[in-house]
Amino acid sequence: MIRILNPWLRKGALAVAGLALVFGASLRAQALPLVGVYEKSGFEYLVNLGDSSTFTSLAVNANIPEFGGSTAGALFTIVGVVDRNKQDSFGFPVANIIFTKTGAAPSALSDNGINSAQNLVAGNGTSDSWFDLIPSIINGGAGAHATLSATADTAFEAKVDNTFFGAFPFSTAGTIDANGNLHIGLYSAVAASLFDNTPTTIALLHNLNVTSSQVAVPEPTSVVMLGVALAGCALLRRRA
Repeated sequence: MIRILNPWLRKGALAVAGLALVFGASLRAQALPLVGVYEKSGFEYLVNLGDSSTFTSLAVNANIPEFGGSTAGALFTIVGVVDRNKQDSFGFPVANIIFTKTGAAPSALSDNGINSAQNLVAGNGTSDSWFDLIPSIINGGAGAHATLSATADTAFEAKVDNTFFGAFPFSTAGTIDANGNLHIGLYSAVAASLFDNTPTTIALLHNLNVTSSQVAVPEPTSVVMLGVALAGCALLRRRA
């Protein structure tokens, strides 16, 4: 063990340690969230859904007057990034994006498409991306929300678009049905790194249930079925 005897060195070491703690806390505080977007009747309802790595569910209130008090028929999408400043082991940027898609899982995405999508949402390093233009949502914490005209300068449709302006060969949005429900998958895509010899990867993060009042990860079917089975056994025992 090395003991720091010089008082100036000791003070310097403590200062460096303190800065490291503060800087680390600052980095954690700036972790980027998922943003959900409801679109209907020429308006958008934007909501901060919280951290993608810990997301389970969030209560929302998308029954806004601009939608006529109902989200039936509205489009819904989520965007985010895995890591805005993701790099390979040689320090080169690795493009990545989080997005939603209905139906079959995406089979392939080009690295250029992933890079274009990330640049629109939250580009690597300093960037004039959409997340930089809606700080009240991004920095407001889970549940922070706003209603915008779809033609506003900072609107999702104006800055990101449901296909990332053609970078993806499909739409990231799903349509909420007449009963106010939507089932949609949440995916991540990470571009390949030639230097680390890693391939492009697409992963399913969650299957989601979306309504006007909640965005949630449903319980696994097996857990639900087990609960039903246990309840049935208890009922049989009571009858016996």
